[in-house]
Amino acid sequence: MTNFLANPQNAIKHSLHWLLLLLALPCFAQNKQIDSLKTALNKTKQDTSRIVLLKEIASAYTQVDLNQRLKYAKLAAQLAGKLHDQRSIADAYLSIGTAYGIQGKLDSGIMYFQKAYSTAAKINYEMVMGKSQTNMGFANDKLDNAKEAISCYFVALNIFKKIKYLPGINQCYTNIGSLYFDRGQPALAKTYFDECLKTYTADKDERGIAYALYNLGNCYQDLNKNELALTYLDKSLTIRKKLNDVNGVGLVQRAKGLAYLHLKEYDLAIANLDSALTAMVTLQDTYQQAAVMLALSQVYRATGDYVKAEYNALKGLKICREIKTKNGISLMLHELIKVYKQKKDINKAFAYQSEYVDIIDSLRNEKLVKDITVVEFKRVKQENTALADNNRTIKSENTGYLTKLQQYNNILVIIIATLAFVTLAVVVLYKRNKEKQIVNKQLIQQKEEIAHINKELELLNEEINAQMELTTSQNAELERLNSVKNKFFSIISHDLRGPLNTLHTLFKIYREGDIKEDELRALLGRLEDTILTTGAFLDNLLEWSKSQLEGIVVRAEDFDVKDTITDNLHLFQTKIEFKGLKVNNKVKHPVIVYADPNMIRLVIRNLLSNSVKFCSTGDKIEIASKIDGNDAVITIKDTGPGINEAEVEKLFSLEHAVSLTDQGEKGNRLGLILCRDMIAQNNGSLTLQTKLGIGTTFTITLPGSKQAQTLF
Repeated sequence: MTNFLANPQNAIKHSLHWLLLLLALPCFAQNKQIDSLKTALNKTKQDTSRIVLLKEIASAYTQVDLNQRLKYAKLAAQLAGKLHDQRSIADAYLSIGTAYGIQGKLDSGIMYFQKAYSTAAKINYEMVMGKSQTNMGFANDKLDNAKEAISCYFVALNIFKKIKYLPGINQCYTNIGSLYFDRGQPALAKTYFDECLKTYTADKDERGIAYALYNLGNCYQDLNKNELALTYLDKSLTIRKKLNDVNGVGLVQRAKGLAYLHLKEYDLAIANLDSALTAMVTLQDTYQQAAVMLALSQVYRATGDYVKAEYNALKGLKICREIKTKNGISLMLHELIKVYKQKKDINKAFAYQSEYVDIIDSLRNEKLVKDITVVEFKRVKQENTALADNNRTIKSENTGYLTKLQQYNNILVIIIATLAFVTLAVVVLYKRNKEKQIVNKQLIQQKEEIAHINKELELLNEEINAQMELTTSQNAELERLNSVKNKFFSIISHDLRGPLNTLHTLFKIYREGDIKEDELRALLGRLEDTILTTGAFLDNLLEWSKSQLEGIVVRAEDFDVKDTITDNLHLFQTKIEFKGLKVNNKVKHPVIVYADPNMIRLVIRNLLSNSVKFCSTGDKIEIASKIDGNDAVITIKDTGPGINEAEVEKLFSLEHAVSLTDQGEKGNRLGLILCRDMIAQNNGSLTLQTKLGIGTTFTITLPGSKQAQTLF
């Protein structure tokens, strides 16, 4: 997840992407007043002129009301469709997609960009083709789908090169370079910014040259070549001052301040950052003000001036809260923690640490939901593509059937005409018995042909019915997949909200301070238990969602499962001691299995977690292993409450997936479902033996050492 406060390159990328969206707009008269355009629209009767006015009104609404922009762009698309004006349809689709993109509705934006590209491709409208691909790249980048984004940018780059459209070429180079830079590949990003510098220089575009020099300076700074970075930044600064570009001057001075910080030339760093802050205050750019204050705090902290470091960090934190940027808040909190730690003010450091942890958890949850959305978007896109292909196939087949029916109809007309002619011939040549016999034979033959045609029609009807059944089965499969998705989000809503509320309550009690030492110790035990339970649930939820949406990938190898058991017992040691359980680990010798170590580690952790969770004080947990032929057998046995037969049948199902222990602890059967699937993927088995009131035994059977099997 990128953040403009952490890196100056990200701030530029942020502004550039929205510049790109503006480039995607057709070149309409954007400076005209909306009212005058509407008046002209009401007076104009010619449809072609009305399309142009509708597009101009949509464009004029961009900075005023995006919903109105969508309305008029869609009216333009409808009117263009009525006139079969493919060029205007492509322009309108691009305008609609851009509006959705600015609103943050990226899935709708991508859909219309694809429509714009497909429409433009039919008439070889290369400008809209390139802009559509560029905007699809931007939307996918916002969804953290870097692979798809770069693919779109390269398609757009080839189109712009073909039509020699320099702004588009430079934009693609910049976006590709920014993608690589954000993902920690500054050397690769530099190659694309070098290309930008070449084209801007050849075109004598001073603003573009300054921008490319600034990007290259950031790359060299990220490569720890700060002296070289300063050379490029100084050149960029000279040009920006010449152009009176206050924003550009501020950005470059901030970058120079960071370079001097890395070189430990603190006076020069402060001088440049102070100048940058003055520029951003003048422009009322609160985002960049916060970024500069973060850098100033870092410089003052490095010099040991903790008062000024604290002042800048607190002021930056206030700005970030006002503009509601979680990333900025997290960075400012982290900086304050460092300041207070170096000042030895542990109380303030601890206070900000708690808020920092909450913000980081929130950002991680947002990233998780975003990743799941990307995966779901890809899946739906693939399914829609498959359905579209099926529809085209059915349409093609239906066209063939209609053609055949038309041919049969023509044959029937011919047959009827022939019958009429024969009838007339029979009346005229009644006395000619020989000729009558010939005509009768012809009639018999024609009746046979009609019967054959009827049979073919029946076969065609059967094929159509089969296609309908196929469509019905596909709809049923889509409903099943949608049910899995709904259940998945239901589990997230139910099981994440509860632990988070518990944590909030525990922190509130601790913060009020009215608590004794023994109560605090118990409170910390519950806090640790909550964190372990929530962490285990998130691990299971992530692995289950990956298995459902992407499939399980097994990376099997020989490894000693004894170490895995020991590590997991150590993980639960605190909770075992807290609950007063007795654990007997009989696995004393190496047990080599051929399986995926990470999957088996997750399985053993889930089974041990269940035993610890559902056992009461004084209960026993026993772990044992043995070699059975070419297989290794691991058993985890406990003397907990056991499970009744009715619940055993539901144990490996998502239905009723939540249960409670006697102590009120919550159990989620998603872990057992994941365990069973992972063991099966590793060519093993997971069995259960349980008796209510006696206890439960889980038995894991896995293939033994691959190397040993090869030797024998």
